[in-house]
Amino acid sequence: MTREEFLARLQTVEWDDIEFKEAAWAVPKSALETVSAFANTKGGHLVFGVKESNGTFSITGVTDVDKVQNDFLGLMRDGHKISVVLPIAGDVHAMPEGSVICFYVPEAPRHAKPVHLDRNPKKAYIRRGSGDYACTGEELLRFIRDAGSITYDSETLDLDPAKCFDDGTVRWYRARFEASNPGKDQSADDISFLRAWGFLVEREGKLRPTRAAIVVLGSGDYVRQELPRIVVDLQLYRHRASEYAPSIRWADRVTIEANLIEAWKAILDFYLKHSEKPFAVDPTTLRRHDDPPDYISFREAAINLLIHQDFGDTTRVPVIRFFRDQAEFFNPGDALASREQLLDPGDKEVRNPRIVGAFRRIGLSDQGGTGVGAIFDGWRRLGFVPPEIQNDKAEKSFRLRLRRERLITEEQLLAQASLGVQLSEHEAAVFAYLIRNGEIDLADIKALTGLPGPAALELAQRLMVQVVLTAHSGMDRKFALADHLRARYLGVPGDHDPQNQGDTSVTAGDGATEQVTEQVAPDGTEQVPVLKELSDVQWVIVQHADAPRSLAELMAAAGYTQRPHFKATHLEPLLDGGILRMTVPDKPTSSKQRYVLTKAGLKLKSLRLDEEAAAAKKETRE
Repeated sequence: MTREEFLARLQTVEWDDIEFKEAAWAVPKSALETVSAFANTKGGHLVFGVKESNGTFSITGVTDVDKVQNDFLGLMRDGHKISVVLPIAGDVHAMPEGSVICFYVPEAPRHAKPVHLDRNPKKAYIRRGSGDYACTGEELLRFIRDAGSITYDSETLDLDPAKCFDDGTVRWYRARFEASNPGKDQSADDISFLRAWGFLVEREGKLRPTRAAIVVLGSGDYVRQELPRIVVDLQLYRHRASEYAPSIRWADRVTIEANLIEAWKAILDFYLKHSEKPFAVDPTTLRRHDDPPDYISFREAAINLLIHQDFGDTTRVPVIRFFRDQAEFFNPGDALASREQLLDPGDKEVRNPRIVGAFRRIGLSDQGGTGVGAIFDGWRRLGFVPPEIQNDKAEKSFRLRLRRERLITEEQLLAQASLGVQLSEHEAAVFAYLIRNGEIDLADIKALTGLPGPAALELAQRLMVQVVLTAHSGMDRKFALADHLRARYLGVPGDHDPQNQGDTSVTAGDGATEQVTEQVAPDGTEQVPVLKELSDVQWVIVQHADAPRSLAELMAAAGYTQRPHFKATHLEPLLDGGILRMTVPDKPTSSKQRYVLTKAGLKLKSLRLDEEAAAAKKETRE
């Protein structure tokens, strides 16, 4: 942790990734509990030399830095004190009030969890909010299942292969396998096929099914015997997600207790039944021929829920909730990769490799760890805000939300037009996100654009050069809307510039300092108020100005006769906001002057017309 980052965090509320301890003379006992909690969740910073009082933090300093630091690092290597040696890094910062020591505790590898103290697994902790909490028995079992060298779905079961499989599901699976892998199914019977592809393995001279085999292809009784809970709970509500409460009754509900293949068929039937755009699916492949973006995103999200859940967790049920404005997917079992890693292509460590392989083998899950990327890509193609991921390492759960909310709205197009600079499609998406949220990280940029990490970072650096965003102090992968734009678009004063002077020079990625065009951050000039929405008259102007129009023509279209009022109230805000341009800009009063839409204006018109058409279509359907 850099000095600047420490000072910034000192002003915030202590939360799940940072803990302050006074530790003036010695390492406090509670520090080890924090280390266990950070290591079992997502890592965090442990800072010595800061005192908390009434919710505020003040630097008190560590009196003997060398002793406290060496004592702490010694404890971290003592197998009697902590169950795993962690690569803990530390920084010492000399402050006017005294020295502080900032240690970074990384998340422990899956096989090392639960990280516990005093050789007692019951002394394992997790981080929730700003506190460290001892693991419950069920939480310990979740860690232990995920830590095994043999995955839970690979374990064999003492069941008769001739009785435990659902014949119809196996026939369907073999047909789908042959369609996806022509010529690879050379088996004469089902038992030979199941053995050839790892569903049956030999143990002590007998063929036994794996747990994956029963969960994917088993008959109902055997599935329920192995998984004594609902496989997935489907719920449909007529409300918006923000109106949801446990007391609100669903409009339709299906609970599924069958194997995963039958579960997927039931999920698809439910989706088709309630889809806004009815369509047909190939009964053999369970895929649409054209695979539209919304279906791709739904399919990958639903299959992701089915194959990556913690099947050993019988206390929590996977749930898919459909609301008017979004779909939510809840899974017991966190993703073993980080949110940013999930957005990158390539294979990743998974909880149920045999189940994942079974689905990939028949084309029901995208190859190479691209499933989450496909979810985001489909949603991006629809123009919606990126899906939301909550990968809770403490709760060991995974939540995904697909919100049907436009990323680029009319207000945001107006904001972009008023910037005075030309933004690329990817830059415009990042800017739209920034003026919603004020802050963004590299994973957000990847989600918005589909770019890989280096290209996403390069895009952020370009926007820094244009003074659209600024790097968080001490955080090289987190950014905020530039100070002069925060006041303009968010209505809050800028607070990310250390001197708060609105300096228009920034350091580019190669260390060079570049000067920004005065269009973006004008110096010493009064900024024009941002046009946030079109009046009815302005919409009429926009409708007519796709070709150059005279002032008289625009006034006639809008039904106006008072020229000064029309220009000042309706026309000039569109010019100042970058929606209209003059064809003779150097002679504003020329008799040949015409007004025409800019590129931003054309986008705005197209967006409004599309939204009106969609609303009319929905009203007709209802």
